[in-house]
Amino acid sequence: MKKFLFAALLLALTGGSVYAYEVDQAVLNTVKNLQIIDYNPATKIWSRNLGLGHEVFKKHISIGSGSYTEFTCGDKTFELNSTYEFLYYGRLYSYSAHLLKFFELLYDGETINTRELSKEEVQQLFPDVKILLVSEFKDNEIEVTLPIFRRRAFMILNDTDRDFYKYQFEFYNPENKLFNNIFELRMPRIMVLSHFRSNNELFPKLRVIVKPVIKDLEAEKEIHGNYLETTPEVQENTPKALPMDDPGIDDNDF
Repeated sequence: MKKFLFAALLLALTGGSVYAYEVDQAVLNTVKNLQIIDYNPATKIWSRNLGLGHEVFKKHISIGSGSYTEFTCGDKTFELNSTYEFLYYGRLYSYSAHLLKFFELLYDGETINTRELSKEEVQQLFPDVKILLVSEFKDNEIEVTLPIFRRRAFMILNDTDRDFYKYQFEFYNPENKLFNNIFELRMPRIMVLSHFRSNNELFPKLRVIVKPVIKDLEAEKEIHGNYLETTPEVQENTPKALPMDDPGIDDNDF
């Protein structure tokens, strides 16, 4: 009997490989290295038109450990601080693995400018993820809760001037490695984000102390676009992004 109960508990905590959060498919459809995208200056819409018109940009991943993105358009080269880009319903968004921030890329005909996405905008991209702002950490620590027998996804979103170059979670190998600031847990633990496990004035660690709770008080609170629990009822009532046009999804290399 004890063996049966232990097996049931283990299955509840570890069973299945489905993520605890959902992401719009446009977010997951990255602009890959050497792919091209178009920008229409009249409509200010980005798209995958195979370079058939308007202003054509080609992505290049820079040589070096940072893997930063560069875009070329004709004889112009634009160096960005991002490491991941995706077309989001006519807009060009990016993510910086070294800043832990999301941006919108805006082209004015001469340069590509960046606009940092707000917490609310990032929450729309990841409606099931609980966002932890860096400014909310006290002495580089923050406490959160995890209901027993539940899986939950968290994101560390940088809203400060701090740099997190080459930071990764210690002793954590996520199934989804696209965004290095997201972690998903089935059991309480302490998550540590560090620069090669350093912890000094130059590279201080961030610690997320995840404590167990029996009753999920957060799920009982009224939601104001901050964090959405993964339940059928919430998913049914979660507002979805209204496409401006084709989200630009195209899995083919060109």
